[in-house]
Amino acid sequence: TAPSGERGPEGAHGTRGERLPWSRSLALLLGLLLIALLAPPSAASQQWTPSFIASQGSPGTSIRGGSEVLHLTGHGGRLFAAVGYWQDGGNVYYGGRDPRKGWARILRLDAPDGEWEVDLELGPGHLRPEVLASVTFGTDGDGDALESPVTLLVACAFATGFSGTAVHCFVRGEDAPGWTKVRVLAGPRGRSEAFSVRDLHIHRDSVTGVDRAFLTIGTHGIFSGVYDPKVPGGIAWESAPEFGPVEVRPLGITTANGSLVFSSGARIYRRVDGPEPSYVVAHDLSDLAPRVRSDVGGIRGLTAIAAPEGHGESLLFMWSPDGAAKGEMIRLDRSSEGPLTRHREVALADLIRDYTGATEVQYVLGAYNDLLAVDAPGTDAPGTDTPGTGGTGTGGTGTGAKQHLVGLEFRGAGPELPIWKRGYYRGALYAVRDPEGRYRMERVGGPDGADDAPLVATRCYAPSPFAGDGSTFFGGHDPNGITSTNMAWIYRRAAPQPPRDDSD
Repeated sequence: TAPSGERGPEGAHGTRGERLPWSRSLALLLGLLLIALLAPPSAASQQWTPSFIASQGSPGTSIRGGSEVLHLTGHGGRLFAAVGYWQDGGNVYYGGRDPRKGWARILRLDAPDGEWEVDLELGPGHLRPEVLASVTFGTDGDGDALESPVTLLVACAFATGFSGTAVHCFVRGEDAPGWTKVRVLAGPRGRSEAFSVRDLHIHRDSVTGVDRAFLTIGTHGIFSGVYDPKVPGGIAWESAPEFGPVEVRPLGITTANGSLVFSSGARIYRRVDGPEPSYVVAHDLSDLAPRVRSDVGGIRGLTAIAAPEGHGESLLFMWSPDGAAKGEMIRLDRSSEGPLTRHREVALADLIRDYTGATEVQYVLGAYNDLLAVDAPGTDAPGTDTPGTGGTGTGGTGTGAKQHLVGLEFRGAGPELPIWKRGYYRGALYAVRDPEGRYRMERVGGPDGADDAPLVATRCYAPSPFAGDGSTFFGGHDPNGITSTNMAWIYRRAAPQPPRDDSD
């Protein structure tokens, strides 16, 4: 088929003006119909449906509003979404008239095709719920096993007022209808990067056996807490950071090969477990960039994946040191000698250029949260053999093989490139890394996009928590300092349909 906007060669089935005999025409039509029936579903036929669009609904409804969806998290058989109001005109900072409205909120969905409801209003001062995580404790603070594991839904954000800044965590039990507000840290007013709360992770200390919650709080560092049913919210937080301060706000924290690791700027730190824990630098990428811009972040989306040779785990992340970042995906493998070995898998800017037709890709930002692991359809699936994308993994096609989703946005140029504002691409892209370590680009809504609305960035994704559903939810938008009133969105992608069996 000729590319969109171009004509195919004249006389593809004969010279111009020549008429085919009716028998040949009929045979040709039947052949084309047979090809269409037997061909696998195309990307354009992917079943995408809008689940939440902030601008829709009557102005009087409480569900309306929000500039971005920062997280999607399953909890207790329902789906929750974190909606922020940064750069939203409904907030008083950006032109809103009511100081009680236009603040961060948590939405709840009770059925895959149901209506979203407001489950929590974080209250004045909280612009963005930067953490929304369902976490499970198996022990108490002494390392004794609980009678049954306890799962909590935790939303965290900082609020700035006239007297200073406070970091709050709002906690909801698995079956509890309400939330408990807990202050984790308070201090004088400062830059947002100082209090940015970007990740929450549970790690079991390999020496003490205690399940601990680890919360990244901007440049203050890493705070930890243990499960205690006697304190409000059920998590007893330490009053001082376990490690910190740090120069650049951490943007990722996970457990790999039994050790807690987190990123800050160009460095990855590893926790040395024990009653008196310490931290060491596990890897340093300072040789790749002399300076990391704190608002861009450096190492983003730190995620543990299966190691290429099947021994332990590797670390995968996006490297974004400054405003010229190209979305480099880097993998760190354990070596027998001890240090982590670095492998550059792909620069997503190259795939973006091929996918969108952009003549220039100036800046790529992504991996806002963890890279989502989803079941891989197999290494023979169409589109997984993109040439020139690097990767040496051997994840295989057996049960348990995973592919990973990498949300992103980009700024670029091109005569036919659909632009939102200031060069930001209008659609919402995400990369898919297959078990072999190869990448391909996809777009929310399929190749032609979801609709005419500017989605801009894929910030988050989550597998459906609803029994028998099998779909995946995507959410996002990124204001990038541009007014983004009512631009938060969530789309649902239905589970792929199995091949049709026409045999008797």
